[in-house]
Amino acid sequence: MNSAQSLKVGDFLNAHFACPICLKHERRVVSLIGRKRQALTTVICTSCGLVHSHPMPTRAELDAFYHRDYRVSYKSSFTPKLKHTLRYAPGAKQRVSDLLKHADDHQRTLLDIGSGSGEFLFMALQQGFKAEGIEPNAGYAEYTRTALHLPVEHTTLENAGFAPESYDIISLNHVLEHMPEPFDTLTRIHALLKPNGLLSIAVPDIAALSHAPQTRFHYAHVFNYNHATLKALLTKAGFDVVTECQGTSLIAKKQGVPNFEQIIEMTDNYELLWTQLVTQTPIKHYATAKPYRRLVKKAHQYAREWYVLRSHSDAKSILAALA
Repeated sequence: MNSAQSLKVGDFLNAHFACPICLKHERRVVSLIGRKRQALTTVICTSCGLVHSHPMPTRAELDAFYHRDYRVSYKSSFTPKLKHTLRYAPGAKQRVSDLLKHADDHQRTLLDIGSGSGEFLFMALQQGFKAEGIEPNAGYAEYTRTALHLPVEHTTLENAGFAPESYDIISLNHVLEHMPEPFDTLTRIHALLKPNGLLSIAVPDIAALSHAPQTRFHYAHVFNYNHATLKALLTKAGFDVVTECQGTSLIAKKQGVPNFEQIIEMTDNYELLWTQLVTQTPIKHYATAKPYRRLVKKAHQYAREWYVLRSHSDAKSILAALA
């Protein structure tokens, strides 16, 4: 097989890089399309169930995409829309509340990596954290600095130049799925955290089958996790998960030492995910009540947003009202 075009779903192949969880190379093709019907080959590791794009985009390609195109491609805007602020603010407030349950009184320095439209950073500052953010997208970084007056730097984790053990808490919300070298990202974060520091992390759950199959995979999401693969990667990177849930929104504590050579095999997780991903066809999806309940929910959401946004002219007033 010399090209992605020669592959078909179910084919086995050898990846060019070792799986960051189990260090194996054998993959199986899960899908050949991404969102908007774009060609995108996605594979699954047959030893642990980690799902990723094939071939993996280079770091330079991804950096250029996030700097210029990602927000426009994903949100159709160079800067956040007010409806997005309204949607994300409650979740950001809940994540800060969850952190407060696990953080000691002295743990107050916080870094938000991929601070996006700034809702989490705003809520953290409101709760007394000494917080700052970094954001790789130029438009969003400028927006959060000027419209929300947040301490955000336009840079990436790799280029930020932070000193070791600078922070008590680091937030990584829907960012790790974008990283082509996730173990390296987590070890950088491990080094930036003080002893017993906390990592608040969330990624989309590839095992959550509420979305239509044809919208499941995205060029920007180079890795796709479920609870088992995310927890395994955190363990290898020297973290101990402290939240009791089976999803992909977790809080982990810096405890051990990163060890890339550790091998974590989970063939049962691979078999479970493979079955879920390839058996949920569009026909089966639309034969269930899920997509129609989702439409009703969205209709209610849009009506509520229209009503609330009539009384707010800017993002800062929305966040202040919800804080």
